[in-house]
Amino acid sequence: MKRLQSNSGGESFTVYVIPAWKWKQFIAFELIGGTAFLLISKIIIHSEWFCIAANIAGPQMLKYTFSAFRT
Repeated sequence: MKRLQSNSGGESFTVYVIPAWKWKQFIAFELIGGTAFLLISKIIIHSEWFCIAANIAGPQMLKYTFSAFRT
């Protein structure tokens, strides 16, 4: 992520440049992966607390697994 600042005309503003692969990774792992883990855990185990935990822990597990293959 790059942070660009401008001070033209007395007003300052900050522009954040986020690479496309970062937000694609967020959509793939957090939104799609989290939803998949939530739905699978609802089918297998009918516990709402476990479903919430799977929704949080599942995408993190996927990120660490795929980062091991990337390097």
